[in-house]
Amino acid sequence: MKRQIIHIDQEKCNGCGACAAACHEGAIAMIGGKATLMRDDYCDGMGDCLPHCPTGAITFEQREAAPYNEAAVQAARQHKAAHTPGWRAVAISESWLLGSPPVWPPEACRGS
Repeated sequence: MKRQIIHIDQEKCNGCGACAAACHEGAIAMIGGKATLMRDDYCDGMGDCLPHCPTGAITFEQREAAPYNEAAVQAARQHKAAHTPGWRAVAISESWLLGSPPVWPPEACRGS
């Protein structure tokens, strides 16, 4: 189905992770230091992530995408909560998944 969904410009993304933290559905993750839309069906197309991006890397587009699946989003949240001690709805960095503790806010988001 053709619908509104986010697009992340990898050239503009500075890797701060603010969009991933703002995404209530868990559709965005940090991969290789860049924000990545992980699953079309997790993106509700509402754009809660857009105003959090300091570089304007996130925009809306109309394209073929799986429909938003609220049941899948809820199931993923429940799975994470049940299998990850101390889990909170925060952006999970690739380094954390590899065993290093997360640093928040990421370097790119810290004030000078």
